[in-house]
Amino acid sequence: MRTLPILWRMAEDLRRLAMPSSPFFENPWTTSYRWAPFAHMNRMLEEDMSRFNKDGYQVSINVSEFKPEELSVKVVENSVIVEGKSEQHQDTEGGYISRHFVRRFTLPKGYESDKAMSTLTSDGILTVSVPKPQIEEKAREIPIQRTETASIKSGEDAKSSENKK
Repeated sequence: MRTLPILWRMAEDLRRLAMPSSPFFENPWTTSYRWAPFAHMNRMLEEDMSRFNKDGYQVSINVSEFKPEELSVKVVENSVIVEGKSEQHQDTEGGYISRHFVRRFTLPKGYESDKAMSTLTSDGILTVSVPKPQIEEKAREIPIQRTETASIKSGEDAKSSENKK
């Protein structure tokens, strides 16, 4: 009976050697408790949707954790930047909570960032819309000018010009 704990410890040591506990050897496809604080950010990123529709280019972001005054939408060159910053104090424990995110969306070629608009729904979905670019037709009307000279020469003129060659 005294050998049983010794054998148990030896088996545990062998198991540790076979499966190192370094993060390098962890399976990347399983969730780890270390990443739990970032789980809400992953959900937020998955819910972002950028798509083209009949009206133009549209990006929807779930910002339900932020108040409208904590959000800003800016246009810089050919990009739309959405930023949210929330700072909250907890009086009971003396802790401090801060949330901050920045998302940058590069507009497709031809879309004008000056015409971007944003809307925020009551359930916290921020939608940034850029209307479809107006494609100007490159065709133009060319006026017809009339001339008094004939382009087809009469029979006698054609024969005389052939003889000159």
